[in-house]
Amino acid sequence: MNKKITFVILFLLTCVTLHGNDRLSTLNSSSYTSIAQKDCITLDSDNVGSIQECESFEGIGVKVIEGDIRQSIILTRNEHEYDLDFWTTVSSAFSSLGLKIEWRHQLGKPQNLKGMIVRFEASDNHEKAEKSTSYLVVSKINHEEICVVAKILPQKNQNEIARTILDTNDEIPCLKKLQYKK
Repeated sequence: MNKKITFVILFLLTCVTLHGNDRLSTLNSSSYTSIAQKDCITLDSDNVGSIQECESFEGIGVKVIEGDIRQSIILTRNEHEYDLDFWTTVSSAFSSLGLKIEWRHQLGKPQNLKGMIVRFEASDNHEKAEKSTSYLVVSKINHEEICVVAKILPQKNQNEIARTILDTNDEIPCLKKLQYKK
């Protein structure tokens, strides 16, 4: 009898939680901008790397930086730069970005940004360099800070998981930079 009651309680809690997340996701929406090289302006380029300025979104500027076959993003707001530093917050492996940024914001109010999601392909497997891991990098954007808060490993519903992180938690802490032993 106690097992049945426990199961019913857990089932009801799960339903309420899932329904709550669905409700939150309907209060938020996504917009997309391109970070494909063809859609960006090259600001600087040399043998080592490049800096490209891509389409901004609601006052947030976007720079794609590349160096030593690794890519990352710098966001700008009110003349301040926020280096998301994917090389030390996500992976130090050779990497490339997806072709677009998903901006998560309040439904009908794109100026009320929650954050951004971008695909990040990293060659984490040193034994098979041609094989890459396709992360989704989740960054929060609020009045106080802009930073990486999560990296989502490849899995079923990867995009929904990334959106839920931004939709349900305003106080999520920034990821710490990776520490390397010398």
